[in-house]
Amino acid sequence: MLPIAPMRFTRIEGTAVSVSVTSAAEAKAALKELRHKKRELKFLRSALVKRQKAVRAKRPKKGKPPKTGFQTFLEDVRWGLSAIAEQRTGPAPAPAPKQPTQAEIESELKKTDEILHNIQGCILQLEGKLLAQG
Repeated sequence: MLPIAPMRFTRIEGTAVSVSVTSAAEAKAALKELRHKKRELKFLRSALVKRQKAVRAKRPKKGKPPKTGFQTFLEDVRWGLSAIAEQRTGPAPAPAPKQPTQAEIESELKKTDEILHNIQGCILQLEGKLLAQG
């Protein structure tokens, strides 16, 4: 999961959200902090959904016809020549970073949804306590 900015009154550990306040003024500040964090997580969630749609949208490619012996020979010769050329030019560039899988994105979405749910619960509890204090 992406790093979350530090907060004054709220702690998020895994998917658990806890708030510690001692006064009404701190409770109001914590509410503001929670609402801001909720917007931030909604933004992260929308980015995850877009990434998930991009991964899901790819259609499986049509299978290639089997290669003939001559095509395999030509491919091997090309590979050998490119390996020789790479040795002379220097080391190969670093591989591209690994793209997240559908399952990884889905688990991140579930974690984000659970955190958002828990933040909403904390907001409701704080609002209830503020209303009760009058």
